[in-house]
Amino acid sequence: MTSYGLPWITVIFAVLAGLIHGYFWLLESVRWRQPAAWKRFGVKDQEEAEVLAPMAFNQGYYNLAIGLGSIVGAILLCTGGAGTVLFGAGLVAMACFTMVVAAVVLLISKPGFVLPVLIQGVAPLIALFGFLGLHTS
Repeated sequence: MTSYGLPWITVIFAVLAGLIHGYFWLLESVRWRQPAAWKRFGVKDQEEAEVLAPMAFNQGYYNLAIGLGSIVGAILLCTGGAGTVLFGAGLVAMACFTMVVAAVVLLISKPGFVLPVLIQGVAPLIALFGFLGLHTS
C-alpha cells in the first residue's frame, strides 16, 4: 500500500497505461509517415496516411498528454502529503478514465480492433479499479 492506503496496483498500472500512450504518441506524431506505423491503425496506403497525418499528429499529442498525466499522477501518489496525493489521484483518475472511454469508443467504432482496444484500455481500467481499495489510515 502507498501512503493513504492506495494499492500499488493503481500506481503500477497507471504508469503502464501512461507508457503505452507514450508509445501511441511515438507512432502517431513521430513515425506516422512510416508504413510500419500507419498500418497498425488500419490505414490502407501512403496516400491515405498523408491525408490523415495532421489528425494523427494531433491525436499523438493528446495521447502524450494523458499518458504523462497518468505517470505524473502515479508519481505524486507515492510522494508528498495529503494535497499532493489527492492531486495525483485526480490526475490518475482523469487520465485513466479518458483512456478507458477512448478504448470503448474504439471498440464501438471498429469492432474488429479487439487487440488494440485491450492494449489501450485494460491497464487504465485496472488502475481505476485500484481506487476501490482506497482508505485512510
